[in-house]
Amino acid sequence: MKSYLLTPPKLTLIFFLLLLIFTRLYNLDHTARFIWDESSDLVRMHQFFVEKKLTLVGPISEDNSKVFGSLTYYMLLPFAVLGQFDPASPAVGAAFWGTLTGLLLFFLAKKINPSLLLPSTLLILLWFPLVQTGRWAWNPNLIPFWTTLALLATLYQTRPSLFLSGFALGLTIHHHPLAIFALVGFGITSFIAYIHKKRLDFFLTFTAGTILALLPFLIFDLRHPPGLFLTKILYFNHADIPFSLSAFSSKFLSLYKFFLLYLTQSSLTPTLLAFLLPLLLFLDLKNHRSALIYFLPCLTQLAGLTFIYYDGQSPHYFLPALVFFFVWIISPRKSFSHLVSTLTLLLLIISSFFSIIPQLTTTTWQTDIPTVKTATQIISQEITSQDLKNNNLAVLSSPDNNIYGRRYRDLLLIQNTPLLPKEEYQYSDHLFVISTATISDLRQDPAYEMKFFRSGPLINQWPIPDSNWTVYRFDRY
Repeated sequence: MKSYLLTPPKLTLIFFLLLLIFTRLYNLDHTARFIWDESSDLVRMHQFFVEKKLTLVGPISEDNSKVFGSLTYYMLLPFAVLGQFDPASPAVGAAFWGTLTGLLLFFLAKKINPSLLLPSTLLILLWFPLVQTGRWAWNPNLIPFWTTLALLATLYQTRPSLFLSGFALGLTIHHHPLAIFALVGFGITSFIAYIHKKRLDFFLTFTAGTILALLPFLIFDLRHPPGLFLTKILYFNHADIPFSLSAFSSKFLSLYKFFLLYLTQSSLTPTLLAFLLPLLLFLDLKNHRSALIYFLPCLTQLAGLTFIYYDGQSPHYFLPALVFFFVWIISPRKSFSHLVSTLTLLLLIISSFFSIIPQLTTTTWQTDIPTVKTATQIISQEITSQDLKNNNLAVLSSPDNNIYGRRYRDLLLIQNTPLLPKEEYQYSDHLFVISTATISDLRQDPAYEMKFFRSGPLINQWPIPDSNWTVYRFDRY
């Protein structure tokens, strides 16, 4: 007869799961980023729900130059609906998928190398990239979930599991096209491994899963020339710089530095890792070549990024390599190699202890969802109660550099509150200004948005509680 008592392993798993949920959900509405990317995503999810719309076109960049797949929307939409499209509701969805990713990583680590399960578990709980992607509803941040699922599926070595693995890795490209680099790297190592085992059928099964995941993009591009998705991967952020070995090496080393800074969020730890990781690679080439199947996708991701424009401000380009890097570090090794991998893991854990508290507690203008909600409610109520016409909005003299206030406009759009577009300040009779400045500073602000209101009457002002933001209403002079 089966025992349903909570054994120590079950209690450990429950305790881990509770900590995982805590690190992904705690103080989420004050620390999850909500700027124009997230607000426009919320609008499109609302449109999908209201219009019962089914489309492959998902997030569109603020400058309208990049289009991504819509998988992110479908994964977050249930949480947005349940939260009545509250700005924090997609972040709750991100926390759900982040928690599930952490749980799958736990089982992956347990299967890969049980001897390092404890430090692996600590890293899953605290590691900056995993915590950030598990708390921020942004389309690239769901890549680790699919990568983890793919690698877990490969361990079972059956045709259905390998098909699932290929399919899951193909779905990473739905979140960001540059995931193609890591996918190609893993495809190369898988091909070599299965050729060596004389199981080409396994590789073909994996490839079939990947093709199925990408097939909707291919069909869309063929039906809508010149296409939006697969046909543009090679031109995505392409850097028009002549290729040379010296330029490639220089940029690769810069990317390597940025990668380590992203993983550690530290100034000291990357220096130590920059020594340990090449040493670990050398030892793997000599003694543990089976671990290289997880290293190559990291290498191809960094190498692929050298051919695109990269300014060091886009760490999400590293996300396709993140889980591969984790599994490479914890892969089974012996003697000195085991010591080096353990030290690497411990360095990542130590740096994570310093980054986790700011992630859970620090509020900035980018992450203060309650302030955005309050400002939006004030404007909506004023327009509705006063029956105001020809209204407009601006964000001036503040840390927010989106002057026309995209995130506020998006929330007001969901609420059906009328605003004139950003191109029609000259036709506006009422201007709501959201700012951290005083009235006198606002009147001196040279922004075009204030041109027709700088000398106009200040009708009202609403300081937002627990913040240094104020909503002002100016009428045209």
